[in-house]
Amino acid sequence: MSVYKIVSRYARSLMEISVEKNQLESTIENAKYFREVAKLRDFRNLLHNPVIKPDVKLKVFEKIFKDQVNDFFYKFMQLVIRKGRESILPEIADEILDQYKTMMMVTDIQLTTATKLDPDFMERLNASLVKSSITAEKLEFKTKVNKDIIGGFIIQIEDKLIDSSVRKKLKSIENEIIEKRFIKTN
Repeated sequence: MSVYKIVSRYARSLMEISVEKNQLESTIENAKYFREVAKLRDFRNLLHNPVIKPDVKLKVFEKIFKDQVNDFFYKFMQLVIRKGRESILPEIADEILDQYKTMMMVTDIQLTTATKLDPDFMERLNASLVKSSITAEKLEFKTKVNKDIIGGFIIQIEDKLIDSSVRKKLKSIENEIIEKRFIKTN
């Protein structure tokens, strides 16, 4: 079975039980907290080290998470460790958050601009994208400034890319000039 299927099943099971137990919001907060801890190099090394016994990993998890996450989420992590799948816990946390966004109809948008955008533009862009058929009702922007695009913006929504940057337009003009220079006209 592929790792993605395993991750997806664990995440889906936890989400379903969280909804049943009316603990969905706390599960999401716990997954976010776990994801932040999982960014630490030493913690990642612990997860992936096969020499460290599960009992030791459980004790480390108790020290780190017992008082920080709800009991339900903590027991879920213990189960995953006992099954020997602690190395995929970060992917499970990511998948929990992805499934939550899908459930809540939230679309992630990566927006790259040459300069920081003003709030008015962001509101208009948000309204335009919500009206389109390519996004859900709620949008979550991740913005990045890249001076190399000169001006305009690049929007990435899942596998769709809208490149309205000055850099792309200049490259297009350059290609057109090159093509016309080498084409003979009669």
